[in-house]
Amino acid sequence: MSRRLLHLAAVLALFVISYMMGYYMLNPILKTLRSEGLIIGVTEAEWRFYAGLIATVLQGVGLATTLLTGVLADRWGRRPVILVLSVIMGSGLLLVSTAGDYWQLLSFFALYGAGYVGMGPAMYAFISDIFPSERRGLGYAVYYSSSVLAMILGIVTAGALLNWRSAYAAVGLAAVILGILLVTLSKESGARAPATSAEYSLRKALPSLSNPAVATVLLMITPWTIPWGMLSVFSIDYISTKWGLPTATASLIIALATLSIAVGHIVGGLLSDRVAGREGLAGRTKVSVLGVTVGYAAMSTMILYPYPRGDASLQSLLPPALLALASMTFTTFAYPNINTVLSEVVAPKYRGTVFAVYNVLNNLGWTLGPLFYTSLLLAFSSSMTLYDAMTLAAFATVSLWLLALAAWVYLRKILLKQMPAA
Repeated sequence: MSRRLLHLAAVLALFVISYMMGYYMLNPILKTLRSEGLIIGVTEAEWRFYAGLIATVLQGVGLATTLLTGVLADRWGRRPVILVLSVIMGSGLLLVSTAGDYWQLLSFFALYGAGYVGMGPAMYAFISDIFPSERRGLGYAVYYSSSVLAMILGIVTAGALLNWRSAYAAVGLAAVILGILLVTLSKESGARAPATSAEYSLRKALPSLSNPAVATVLLMITPWTIPWGMLSVFSIDYISTKWGLPTATASLIIALATLSIAVGHIVGGLLSDRVAGREGLAGRTKVSVLGVTVGYAAMSTMILYPYPRGDASLQSLLPPALLALASMTFTTFAYPNINTVLSEVVAPKYRGTVFAVYNVLNNLGWTLGPLFYTSLLLAFSSSMTLYDAMTLAAFATVSLWLLALAAWVYLRKILLKQMPAA
């Protein structure tokens, strides 16, 4: 990459880290919010339901803005949309730090969610504008690895370093400042949206959704992200409760596992670019099929692992921790390829619109994930122990990845048919 593009990518990474930390900091502070009376509910299962509702509402409100922001990203340009949404997100995060009861907390997270989720289409299209086709897998890997670092930093910052109110105030301010810096720097670099208001037509953009490759990705994305939504909110609670470990120990395990996600994004993006250089766009699906297959097997084994509850020795922790690392590393091979495939088969001036539909379905999965898991937990806990209910609910949730795996296999067939004859 050129030095100017490298600088732009660095600011982009910092911006993504700052605004995504607001979502991931929720994970380690759930029990703190409960103890302070900011999350309501009487029983163990009930308060977890209301905790999951925060993430669900956060994502759901954002879904309502996504189609609009995607169209505006094509019609008005990526930069103005990014700037406005950075202010909305920052304001929501700053207000979260002042919440005095559950309903205030829920409302402020909803405001944050409008910008957090709505940012997706503009950001995905922006990356496809500034990274050339042969390096686009790496470009999206930079974005996704930044989101992973946000998860790690969010868990550590809110879970160990700062009071949760101070943490939310800090990331809210950072999101606004870095959003302004990104927009300013991208103007200087010459990065631009290929569509203008004179060129854009929603009627002409809609047929892009009927492309078989696009349709397959869109059908896949919700079952793909429901497990991620569950893991992002309840992974620490799952380990600390079912394994009988302190929250700090569980947070450290998840932080290490999350770091492996960043590795998976980078390796998946680089490997995808390399295979695509030899085999064309269809080659990217090979990387995804491999990653999801190995990742699902490792995650399922970790969830079903017969852990000796309450034993925090390294000998007991190492096997399931290694399974978690393997799962996160391999499964995320697929993530950069989702956006890359869409950017390659959709005309540049309509990418924002297509990414908007993708973002709705993507965040629908993240939105439903916590609610899907906790609803299963509520149902199963009526006829079995809490620990067994947690195991079965988690296993059923991550098994949705099998639907995504089938879609990648089918997508490969589509892309191979579309390749020109040798």
